[in-house]
Amino acid sequence: MKRMVLIVAVLIAMLSESALAQDEFNYVKRDTRDATRDATLSQYVPTLDWRPWWVIGPFDNTGMDKHDVVYPAEVEFDREATYAGKDGRPVSWQELDQPFGLPVNLKIFGDEEDNLNGIAYLYREVVSDQATTLTVEMGSDDGLKFWFNGELLVDADLYRGLSPSDHRLTLDVKEGVNTVLVKVTQGVGGWEYQIQTFIDSRLLARLEYHLDRDFPVSPEALHYQMLSVLEPDDVALEVGGLDVMPDGRPIVATRRGDVFIVDGAYDDPPFDATFTRFATGLHEPLGARWRDGGVILAQRGELTKVTDEDGDGVGDFYETLSDAWGISGNYHEYAFGPKYDNDGRTWVTLNVGFCGSMGKSIVPWRGWAVIVDDDGTLTPVCGGLRSPNGLGRNVDGEMFYTDNQGDWVETNKLSHLSPGDWHGHPSSTGWYESADMPTPNTATDYKVPAVWFPYDRMGRSASDIELDTTGGAFGPFQDQLFVGDQYSAIIMRVFLEQVGGEYQGACFPFLEGLDCGVNRLRFAPDGSLFVGMTNRGWWSYGQRPWGLQRVVYTGVEPFEMHEVRAMPNGFEITFTDDVDVTTVEDVSSWSSASFRHEHREQYGSPEIDQMDHRITRIDVAEDQRSCRIVLDGFRAGYVYEIHAPGVRNTSGAPLLHPDAYYTLNRRPTN
Repeated sequence: MKRMVLIVAVLIAMLSESALAQDEFNYVKRDTRDATRDATLSQYVPTLDWRPWWVIGPFDNTGMDKHDVVYPAEVEFDREATYAGKDGRPVSWQELDQPFGLPVNLKIFGDEEDNLNGIAYLYREVVSDQATTLTVEMGSDDGLKFWFNGELLVDADLYRGLSPSDHRLTLDVKEGVNTVLVKVTQGVGGWEYQIQTFIDSRLLARLEYHLDRDFPVSPEALHYQMLSVLEPDDVALEVGGLDVMPDGRPIVATRRGDVFIVDGAYDDPPFDATFTRFATGLHEPLGARWRDGGVILAQRGELTKVTDEDGDGVGDFYETLSDAWGISGNYHEYAFGPKYDNDGRTWVTLNVGFCGSMGKSIVPWRGWAVIVDDDGTLTPVCGGLRSPNGLGRNVDGEMFYTDNQGDWVETNKLSHLSPGDWHGHPSSTGWYESADMPTPNTATDYKVPAVWFPYDRMGRSASDIELDTTGGAFGPFQDQLFVGDQYSAIIMRVFLEQVGGEYQGACFPFLEGLDCGVNRLRFAPDGSLFVGMTNRGWWSYGQRPWGLQRVVYTGVEPFEMHEVRAMPNGFEITFTDDVDVTTVEDVSSWSSASFRHEHREQYGSPEIDQMDHRITRIDVAEDQRSCRIVLDGFRAGYVYEIHAPGVRNTSGAPLLHPDAYYTLNRRPTN
């Protein structure tokens, strides 16, 4: 599904950037989604035939200093020719089956050594039935030269990762055959190139709005509607912080240091929303909360409050509430928050700095969760955090954070924060003595997460945490948690319980296909959910580079696994609707397996000690809203996959999401 979303976004991205600026978007409905898209795009898209890519390499780039060396493939395109490549080996042109717009992976020339310190060329022809212009974006890993019809238009001798928006240019396309030649230099790591047609993403959002209503592609759309709140064309809405003011208007902080108040966000469609800049000049705020008449923001180096003293709707008083944590200047020393527990205390989580791929805590309190008191005093709570981009409370008022897979973080996780804990990353252990806490034993004191998010199946970059307190206005999930994922552009759902005094629980898929990577979540007074998004530096699925969306419950209740609770020998599962007993009791309707991770210094961990579990018994409750499944070989310390593709409700409908993943840290005794 994710790959389909990406391909659709690329195909749609052949609209011209001028259409939205002139407000001339014209939706042309046909009998099917594809026909409607084609009819609409035909008004804006030049007729271009992108012929296949041809690739040749590797040529030598030892020392990363041969960007300007002219190899024979740069002089001519001869499909039959063979040249001397790297180490003198013969190389020739090969055809690639790769659609236009998607990244081209150039690590295709043999073993790993063949794909280091090399140069590759790409060639393709573009045929047009008339002279026209086309605006494109492109990027490469690493250096890049780009020729169109023999004219060198990009010359970038850089060591970098792939970002398709690094270069934007307008091509003068002539009638007939046009030629594209690309040179990509490589050092180590990735070796990629991507070119795509540039589009004003607000125009794309307009098209998708109509398509989703006339031809919904996901069963989720019956239950939850996604509305894109379109920002002005001069606003880069890379959302770092998000809250809702007492009057219901969202307030959005951006990674570029601006804060906006949004009017018209509840319109349907919300394409004419107005954005008023409330504050500016901030240092990458990655959290925002409206409190006591102003917005409180976590900048990299301080907690700041901005208020409007003269009543003109614009903040004019910037107050430092606390700058009691350290900042060394490392590029990854983010600060997240503030969030508040049930006692109203202000919580902030602090990212470690990254040196290479390893986290470092070289200034206080990097890798810690802290509380900032009203007088600005910082109280350290616990360490061992790596990249704690999500922070929030559960229904008990207890605070949790999400961390992202990396060094000493096996995969994305949701963990309970309590004083003196150590959450597994060793870089911050040196600050426990300063906190007047026992220094953790890194071999024995690791506090395991309440919930593991299986990598890829449940995202890759867990982000914000939001508690459902809507009383049913957002569906049947009151008191459960929603967690965003910045990479996969999805929202996940989490049910927590306590076993033996510790939290554990299950995560479920909830909603996919949002406009961009989900970074921040906030419920509105009407029970809808605002979603703040960004992909800068962190890449994500989705059709936009940033944005604000509003998710609205349609009132059609989804058939889902509502809760999964641990039992001594299996699980009790409740549902949102009456189940068909025959399908639930059929063992073939279910499957289950378990695995664990290795806590290690290397980036992430594979799933190890995997086991398939035989379901030995299934008991359905009399009210047909729950069942108990008994598993053979039930064991603590593992993540359990629970799949129920065969389960149906009494109307014969399948589960909207038939998958759950339960982290069983402890087995109940009764």
